[in-house]
Formats: sequence, structure tokens, C-alpha cells
Amino acid sequence: MPQAERPIAWTPLLATADWMSPEVRHRLAEALDTASSELPEEPRHLAAWTDRQDLARVGADTSGLRELARADHGVEIAAPFLDNEVIRACLAVPADQRGAPGRYKPLLGEAFAHTGVLPDFVLSRVTKGGFNALAYAGLTRHAAVLARLLGPSSRLSASGLITQPPVERMLRRAAAGQATAQGALHLAVSAEVWLRQLETTTAASWWEVVGHVAAV
Repeated sequence: MPQAERPIAWTPLLATADWMSPEVRHRLAEALDTASSELPEEPRHLAAWTDRQDLARVGADTSGLRELARADHGVEIAAPFLDNEVIRACLAVPADQRGAPGRYKPLLGEAFAHTGVLPDFVLSRVTKGGFNALAYAGLTRHAAVLARLLGPSSRLSASGLITQPPVERMLRRAAAGQATAQGALHLAVSAEVWLRQLETTTAASWWEVVGHVAAV
């Protein structure tokens, strides 16, 4: 079902929602309802909540990439836009004023205009570099590996988190270079690899520490 036809929700639905079994979808919906009912207060604006979630995700991704770059290639990655002072300054602006229709990155433009810190082409560009060609080349080259990884013997399939027909259709489209939900596929592959690694690593213990989860 197209996203535009779905009910409005706090959590955007990725293609992975359609890959799950009905039972798992219902259990997940119930878990989300329970979690939302335990919130101390609802955010006044959804943008404020989503911005913080996006920031946390970008920060976690950048931290992981920094460790990989340093350990494997001896390269130090800098992320000045994730500096605490920069984040505090951006979040001080009301969420509905951080973006503007027809204007790309207005906060960045206002902060660095006429400073000479950033090149003009960085402030004036309205697009991002595309890597679709590389992504689809990789999907085509490794189609057989992905089919085995997410096939009937996958841990995700055994737990009902994916069902085979939609995943098989998606992998065929990916191998043919057709439009594919790459983000959803990335999440599925990451989860499957993680579940398999759990079977070969030492046991982990989990507990809650001051509002977040820690593991050993």
C-alpha cells in the first residue's frame, strides 16, 4: 500500500513492514501503542521529535563510520556539524523555522554567509551526490548472496520478521536494477547479519542504566 494512503503515524513505515507476517505486525503495533502510552508527555510538534531522532541516528552512524575509518584505513573523520555547540544552536531555533520551502539548508546559509569558512558552492548547492549506480551494481553482483542470506533459512524468516514472497520479489527487482527500497533492504541485511553473529559470540547481558540500555 502506498505510504500516502496509510494512516498518519508517529513511526514512518518502511517496506520492511510489508515483509513481516501479520502476527508480527500486530505485535509490533501493540508494542508501539504501549511505548507511546508511557511517554511522560506528547511532543507539541512532531518535527521536534523527529529531528532529535534523526540527530541521534546520524550521530550513531557517524560514530561507527569513524571507528571503521580509523581502524581499517587510518583516516580520521571530522563531523563539525555534530559538534555540541552547533547542535545546541540549531535546536534553539523552533523546529518549524529550521527549514523553508524552496530554500536549501537555511540555517547553514545564515550562519556561514560572508564568513569565508565554507565555499560558496557548499552554501548554494541544492542537490546531493547520488550513489544509486554503485548501489545497484553491488546488488546485482551479490544477488545470489543476498538471496541466501534472506532466504527460507534466515533468522528473520524463522521469527516471522520477513516473509519470503515479497523479499524474493524485491531481490529480483534489485538484481535487475529496478527501483528498490534500499533503506529497508539495508535494515533487513543488518538485522540478519547481527542475529547470525549472536550465535557465534559470547553471551551478552543487558540492563537499563539511567534511561538507556547498556550491554556487556
